[in-house]
Amino acid sequence: MLVEDFLEPKILIVSGKGGVGKTTVAAALALVAARQGRKVCVAEVDRKGTLAKLLGGKELTYEPSQLLPGIWGMNIIPDRALEEYLQVQYHMRRFSKIFTSTHFVDYITTAGPGLKDILVLGKVWYLEQGRQASGSEGGFDTIILDAPAAGHMLTFLSAPSGLSDAVRVGPIRRQAKWLVEMLRDPKRSRVHLVTLPEEMPVSETLETAAALEGELKIDAGPVFANALYSELFNGPEQVELVRMRAERDHTPLLDEAEKVGLRLDDDDIESLVGYAHFLEARRTIQATHLKQLKKGIDEPVVELPFLFSAGLELPDIETLADVIEQRVEKL
Repeated sequence: MLVEDFLEPKILIVSGKGGVGKTTVAAALALVAARQGRKVCVAEVDRKGTLAKLLGGKELTYEPSQLLPGIWGMNIIPDRALEEYLQVQYHMRRFSKIFTSTHFVDYITTAGPGLKDILVLGKVWYLEQGRQASGSEGGFDTIILDAPAAGHMLTFLSAPSGLSDAVRVGPIRRQAKWLVEMLRDPKRSRVHLVTLPEEMPVSETLETAAALEGELKIDAGPVFANALYSELFNGPEQVELVRMRAERDHTPLLDEAEKVGLRLDDDDIESLVGYAHFLEARRTIQATHLKQLKKGIDEPVVELPFLFSAGLELPDIETLADVIEQRVEKL
């Protein structure tokens, strides 16, 4: 698959169980799209601020701001989205501040479950249409939404169809229908799920993928299996590692360390060998869950490496973008 074909839908929605790295993948996808010469808007909805840090930019606000060449970022805040909606749809600029105070928004969104989700998706629709609060052209080629975690994501994506069913006539019904059409058109929107190769995230990913295809009728793209350990040793090396640990014979490793100027003792080597065994054991467990994931879904799986970094920064995101480009080309 060509990367440009992978990026064909204008809206890419990234979701997954909390802690699996969906924001990291969203940031990497933004880099991939920008490298293709696209003007990209990547948006978060939870105010956690991770997205801007990963892309080396300042704190995000409701107005898109440039983070990197070709990449803009924003935080879709429901009360600001409501204010914009009232101004654009009903020309209530004078009164919108009254109706969009934090307490008022909390009140009406509690009274109307799913309204916050509608406001967020409505803003995505405005971005897709190239419209801003001022009426200027946005002109984004790719919109990447760092969506809520998978536990809330199905409710999030089903909000427009629920509102469309509940409201039978009028402008709200028509606008809900626009959102449903946006989400269900595979040429306009696609959902990418992110998971870790672990039991609970994989199980939740399989359930979410089935719901997307079944009840929601929303196109799901390749799934990202994140933080996979790379193969450390070939067959003969693994045999030698087992022998050294069983016989406590560390001579080969001590000799190799001395060649590069490292002075290690037996305790150092024992710790290194033990850690190598731990990583190999984890890799075996990951392989089991990865096999379950691939067996349970129709979509291809893009495997992303575990990055041994104390804290992810832009160079790490660039590495993941490189991997995504390479592996998408092989799909």
